[in-house]
Amino acid sequence: MPSSTLDDLADAYSRVSAGNAIMFEQFHAFAALLEQARIPFLVIKGLDVLVRLYGIRGTRPLSDVDLLVHETDLDAIDTLLTEAGYTRQIDGNPCYASPGNGLSFDIVTTLWYLDDQSLAELWANARPHVLHARTVSLLAADDLLIHLTVYAVIHRGALTPAWEQDMRLLLIRETIDWTAVTRKAGQYSLSIPLLYGLTYLRHRMPMLPIPNAFFQSMTPVGCFENSLYRLLQRLVTHQPIPELGHFLIWLTRPSGKKWPWLRRTFLPSKTFLGYRYGAAAARAPLVTRCRRFICLVWDVLILATRIVRRLLQWPLRATE
Repeated sequence: MPSSTLDDLADAYSRVSAGNAIMFEQFHAFAALLEQARIPFLVIKGLDVLVRLYGIRGTRPLSDVDLLVHETDLDAIDTLLTEAGYTRQIDGNPCYASPGNGLSFDIVTTLWYLDDQSLAELWANARPHVLHARTVSLLAADDLLIHLTVYAVIHRGALTPAWEQDMRLLLIRETIDWTAVTRKAGQYSLSIPLLYGLTYLRHRMPMLPIPNAFFQSMTPVGCFENSLYRLLQRLVTHQPIPELGHFLIWLTRPSGKKWPWLRRTFLPSKTFLGYRYGAAAARAPLVTRCRRFICLVWDVLILATRIVRRLLQWPLRATE
């Protein structure tokens, strides 16, 4: 390997490592505040993957920290963080920037595919992990596999090399309860997105330990499931369609929950408007709602155009 390439790799590692070191320092300060107030939290997504699978902090960059908390703790968390100098950020859910370097802590109270019973089960199955003398809670391995896969397939609408690497390490280093994965996928109405994501991964990396019995148990049944699988093949590839995730989240909602979800999107709560639009929502709530409605309708038209263009293209091979 040329020395210039080695130098570039060393520089990249140093930059990522330095950035992650600051991130870990800020995370521990944040975690200490919540622990002192006895507020439980689950680490999810990027930080979970980094501490669980990579070990070496310079091999995977992080831009923010995602946490799952109980909805009943939101007011206490807001008071605690604002008094400690954290700054509220404009987002669709509670988000705070740490003092100094501005690391963002993105806080959610559920995952979009869970009901109350499933959310309670996810909390109950959480596993402890020691991180620099601090014990934090992470998702169970089967819950992480489901979340990483459907987040990529549905929420992002794109299957990236970074996701492939995360999944490869997860499948190699963790023991997956495939019976639980199959049960939960059906319970969450995510069988087809999960099947598509793992089939894509199996095609890219044939030696990964995904049992054939899992694929057989997840075979699409009926017109809707077969049509959804074919649609995901066409739309969810290595070439992302901007904002596709909004459509896929709606499309994969269980029967009877699609229209309530759509109504909440176009007519959100006052709390959501405050998180999403900040002080403007309080100053002019009606104007904010009207502007949001108009912008959403325009965004729907743009997204529909993008989807039609992709469907009219010569079929893309997701693995190209």
